[in-house]
Amino acid sequence: MKKNTIDYYHKLKDNFLVEDQDLFRFGSINDGGYYLKPETLKNTEVLFSGGISSNLEFEYDAFRFNPNIKILMIDPTISGPKLLIKGFARLFFKKRDKIRYIFNALLFNYLLRTERCEHLKLWLNKEQSIFSLLKINFKIEKNILLKLDIEGSEYDLIDEIVSNQNAFRAMVFEFHDLDKKHELVLKFLKDCSSNFKMVHLNINPAGGFVNGQPKCIEISLERL
Repeated sequence: MKKNTIDYYHKLKDNFLVEDQDLFRFGSINDGGYYLKPETLKNTEVLFSGGISSNLEFEYDAFRFNPNIKILMIDPTISGPKLLIKGFARLFFKKRDKIRYIFNALLFNYLLRTERCEHLKLWLNKEQSIFSLLKINFKIEKNILLKLDIEGSEYDLIDEIVSNQNAFRAMVFEFHDLDKKHELVLKFLKDCSSNFKMVHLNINPAGGFVNGQPKCIEISLERL
């Protein structure tokens, strides 16, 4: 690490991480999985899932683990037919994770056939309120599990999240561009610290590094 480089990763870890032995990883082993208390997921009314891409394993685990949970998936880049076509096309090309991609395509189509899951092809930003989308689709505005993995647009929703902390049971994030936005993440965690504790912090190496510091991290916040 270069001299004078801000060690923002360890600053976040030292100031906010609270070790919790009761966590379980839901979702995929690598990118796309998050740690939560099983009781949190079991008692959540709705999962607001921003950012799906081709990985539905977290959403499917939530669906199986909690037979009453409703799931609102927001991602403008996918559709059921599109995922299936791309999945089966991979069988004929030298692409990695062929079976896993098809599996997730089938999961997406399966979830949409149930009454508990909805998918909206929208870009999440300041104009798209989390609560207005939940109210329209499920008429639920509390006891929410929030998941955001939207490639940097998560920062557009921070003010709404902070202003409505009481509505969330837990929150999991993939924060991007940390080399430029680490002060925003630090402020966000401070603003939430009276209601939430950060129980998990992990580097996502796929996001890259700058001067030895990660550009992308995954965090889990559980209500105090």
